[in-house]
Amino acid sequence: MIPSRISFTILSILVASSNVSAFAPSSSLSYCKHVRSLTVPMVPVMPVIKTSKLTTNGELAPPLKFMCVMQRQRILYPGSVPDSSHAEPVPPGQMDGCPWIGSISMYSNPNKFVHNKAAKIANPPPKMFKFFAFAKPMVVLVGSSAIKKVLSREFKKKDGGVSQYVDFGQGKYTEMMFGTESMSFETDESKKYHFLQKLVGQALTPQSVAKGMPFLQRASEEAVDKMLASDEVVTSEITHHLTLDVAWRQIIGLDLKDDQEIEDFHSAVEIWQKAITSNYFLVMFPIPAWLLKLTKEYKAKSYLTRLIDNKIDDLEKNGPDGSTMSAMVFAVDDDDQSKKLTRQQVIDNIFLLLFAGSETSSLTLTNAMLFLGMNPGVWEKLVAEQKDLVAKNGEALTKKHMDNECPYLDAVVKETMRIIPVSGGGVRSVKDTIVMDGVQIPKNWLAMYSISLTHEQDPKTWKADGSHMEISTGFKPERWLDDETRPNTEFIPWGAGHRFCLGHNLASAEMRTFLAVMARKVKNFDLVTDVDKIKWKEGVILTPKDGVVVNAHANPK
Repeated sequence: MIPSRISFTILSILVASSNVSAFAPSSSLSYCKHVRSLTVPMVPVMPVIKTSKLTTNGELAPPLKFMCVMQRQRILYPGSVPDSSHAEPVPPGQMDGCPWIGSISMYSNPNKFVHNKAAKIANPPPKMFKFFAFAKPMVVLVGSSAIKKVLSREFKKKDGGVSQYVDFGQGKYTEMMFGTESMSFETDESKKYHFLQKLVGQALTPQSVAKGMPFLQRASEEAVDKMLASDEVVTSEITHHLTLDVAWRQIIGLDLKDDQEIEDFHSAVEIWQKAITSNYFLVMFPIPAWLLKLTKEYKAKSYLTRLIDNKIDDLEKNGPDGSTMSAMVFAVDDDDQSKKLTRQQVIDNIFLLLFAGSETSSLTLTNAMLFLGMNPGVWEKLVAEQKDLVAKNGEALTKKHMDNECPYLDAVVKETMRIIPVSGGGVRSVKDTIVMDGVQIPKNWLAMYSISLTHEQDPKTWKADGSHMEISTGFKPERWLDDETRPNTEFIPWGAGHRFCLGHNLASAEMRTFLAVMARKVKNFDLVTDVDKIKWKEGVILTPKDGVVVNAHANPK
């Protein structure tokens, strides 16, 4: 999803992909406990205070205890005190976790972490609560109302403005590995951001996606054929290969000639993505640019940049070719035909699509296969819907068919994204103190909207025992077929605000096309993954560690 998720993903790796022992004397958790237990000198007159009337049986009186706690909080969790110029309190919650860093346990499974934090505060959980993470105080926003109130302040210059949080790690590395001309890194100028959004968006309209449907169907057929060629396959490997094929063929429009060139592209994308999501050392520590250029991560990025650069040369020489990048290169501002994206803006936004788009679609499809394998009755309905569609319209899949004649297919994808959405959520930096709903979010704090908690607390689906979010009991695609049960404003898998995912049309079409093709070619499949012993792998989206192993059986011809 693009582009709001990126800040959270990179923020996570500042600690998650590290082993805090890199700078701690022992394991990260024991180190944090040790530091929290240290006696922090509060004020220089403590011996005098202990003999004063402000003590009771040698213990500090409550007012002084409060002062000591606040002083300790200021030191161990910097910036975590309220803005004294406002009378409103900060949201409920605790500033705890590893001193100066925050809650280490958040990084292994952020959605579960915020669920547990909220549950400890109140029942029902609050719509805003605080904790310490990414070395800053953070407020989590839950529900469309609170989220909209904060995100509507983006690009405001004062009076509670917020901005996309991009101040992580060492700047030179971020610039070299990501670029700074994408939508995600435009945080100050509303006019420039919306210019980028408009021109990049021209490449991702429903009409543009509709034109690419023949390729999406062909790529999906090739992917399903690979599944059927083996007794057992790992779903995540099939879907990952599919989304990378979409990346080089449809998004960039490359003409890779043979298997080796395709493998080189896939490998370069994977190495580059891991540089963003896994290599803590390179992200955090100041390394000279000349040394960074020697790393395999930078070499992979340079290889991809050359491919994109050469393709732009080809487009400028030979004209449009129907790819997403082609639409970016030739996009012009409707209000001023002389304005178009610079070459660097095209390159950086293509990398943004590669990073935010390919993994989310692949992992969502992996989870969809898990749910379908656990619910054979749902699979049978999906197959029946596609059988009817083919009988009525023939083999060719169009976006119009999927939008208007495949409600159950759409329901399966949406229900998958409802239960297991993107990890974390969009993160904003609070430029000026925000006062809303009776509380304050102080200046320089972070505000993160939680997609998973918003889904969890949706009144349309809410169950007190939490069964509506459990993989074994919550998966009910039928809820999307009835106005009474269909989630609406609280369903936000594509983000919200100015940075609502521009690529949602392409991602949705890609996922639905794969499942539609599979329902046509596969009679049924056995779920080899043991659902009673699932171990989860954290990433952009939570997925089973084994990648969901299946044995698919072809429809008789």
